[in-house]
Order: sequence, then structure tokens, then C-alpha cells
Amino acid sequence: MEKTEAVGAPVLVVEDDDELRDVVLVMLELHGYRAVAAANGDEAMALLRAGLRPCVIVFDLIMPGRNGWEFRAELLADPALASIPTIAVSGAVQGESVRSALRVTAFLSKPLDLDKLVASLGEHCRNGQTDPPA
Repeated sequence: MEKTEAVGAPVLVVEDDDELRDVVLVMLELHGYRAVAAANGDEAMALLRAGLRPCVIVFDLIMPGRNGWEFRAELLADPALASIPTIAVSGAVQGESVRSALRVTAFLSKPLDLDKLVASLGEHCRNGQTDPPA
């Protein structure tokens, strides 16, 4: 797949697994999305408090420091951040009850299906492509 020029707000990827985070970033960039990485909830909140406004936040639930549950609670408590669409990712917990409890836009299980992730972004983010990825 040829890389396209990214446009629009970035996707914030919050994942403590370095390899998975790097793979997700590369995949998003190949699909024309701008992506910003954070290794945990603390780093992500620092970026958001500094003014980053992503089109979507993709975050892991199980992370050191501020975990995904705490991170999401903090987002919901801040009116400036609560409306940002979120996609929770986890291999440890699953189910519609998790999606409902977290009040997230989507929930994806690990191992992460990157095609499903990219498809989930389409309704919230613009990318550099005129047609959806094949």
C-alpha cells in the first residue's frame, strides 16, 4: 500500500506495548491518518492537557500508571475532552458490558484486527485518501 498524505486531526494511540503501538502507528499512516503516540494514560493526558485534540483516541485498558479505566474516567470528567470519540482495546476483558460501562464509541479485542480499527476511524477522522482502503 502506498502512503498517502495525512490530513485532519490526528488519531491518539495510547498503548503500552511498544511493538503494537508502532505497528498501529505505521498502519494508520499508511492509510493516510496522522497519528500521535502515548505509552500510557499519563502521557496521553499530558498531550491532551497541552492542547492536542485528536479526532479519535484509541486506548488500551491494561496499562501501567493510569490504566484505561482511569484514563477514560478522567476524559469523561473534563467537558473539553468528554466528547472526543474513543475506541477501547483489550485482550483481558471483552464484551458489550465493557463498552457500555466505559461509554466508548467502539471496543476492539486483542489480538487487534487492524482492518477493523481503520474501519472504525472512518466515521470520525479524515484521511488523505479519496476512497476507503481496500
